[in-house]
Amino acid sequence: MSRTGAFGGPPRPGVSVRELANGFRWGGRSLVPGSAQGHRRPVSAREFPTAWARGGPARAARTVFLEAAMNPLLHAALTPTVAGAEVFGSLGDDPVIIVSNHSSHLDAPMLLCALPRAVRERTAVTAAADYFFDSTWRGLSSALAFGTVPIERRGGAPSSTPLELLRGGWNLVVFPEGTRSADGSRGRFRLGAGYLAMTAGVAVVPAALRGAYAAMPRGRAWPVPGRPRVSVRFGRPLRPGDGEDVRAFTGRLAAEVTRLGVEDTTSWWASLRSPDTASPAAGAGAGGDTGPSVSSGASARPAAGTGPARRAPAGAPGMARWRRIWEATEPPAAARPRSPWDR
Repeated sequence: MSRTGAFGGPPRPGVSVRELANGFRWGGRSLVPGSAQGHRRPVSAREFPTAWARGGPARAARTVFLEAAMNPLLHAALTPTVAGAEVFGSLGDDPVIIVSNHSSHLDAPMLLCALPRAVRERTAVTAAADYFFDSTWRGLSSALAFGTVPIERRGGAPSSTPLELLRGGWNLVVFPEGTRSADGSRGRFRLGAGYLAMTAGVAVVPAALRGAYAAMPRGRAWPVPGRPRVSVRFGRPLRPGDGEDVRAFTGRLAAEVTRLGVEDTTSWWASLRSPDTASPAAGAGAGGDTGPSVSSGASARPAAGTGPARRAPAGAPGMARWRRIWEATEPPAAARPRSPWDR
């Protein structure tokens, strides 16, 4: 038996099924040989279309979905509390970037439902293009339900949509960690949110989410039973200082998210004194995250000298992974009125 000739003809003996499969042009397989791939002009990826989700009908449908379905569902499955949402009243109609720690798929719905309606109706959520927009049905549903827009997190060409939205008066929710935490602790903040804020000239509203990891960590499609407590706490708007570069500003944002998490467990005064938030540059930049981490469900940690001996913060350098997970799965304490002078 003989093999097939270079210009076709009947199959020759010895041709295997694998050889036939490798030689067949399956679907969109390129006709360019592999040896020439490096000499091809780069093809710009087509961004998933989401402009339709910011039109009037889609915004009205999203408002109905969040207020009539998602918010009641969150209250049925969780025990949520919100603090600090009044900061948006001082911003008027100016667009802002909302940055937060990220540990659960609950984070975006919790943030959107915690926003005042006038703010929420002009808010889009940045989402990983390789996860939420890798299929048509997932991209369409997330864009309609939460107003998501795709961003590249694996070195692809950066999208111009977030900057265009800010310049067009839209608010953006950004999770600077780029992915959900694997153990509930806050990871390193990437520089994208700080760069967007400095380029567009907008303020950044930091937010700390607590309890979301304990309620629905990675691998779960529904919150754990028992209506676990979760909380959202917004901080005062921050802007870059004179001469402050994007790395320093990102460090300040990360430190403020950390401080808000400590405030949610103790008090405003204790959070200012806590060594966990002493360094304004903690946890920023492209290097390692050497600063403290905000656990989405960490227990109260009083500042040094203000109570019992302090435990190491969840995610602190050298802490074992099992310890970080154990800290993060402890739900927040029941909410109670706090005085700024509480010790």
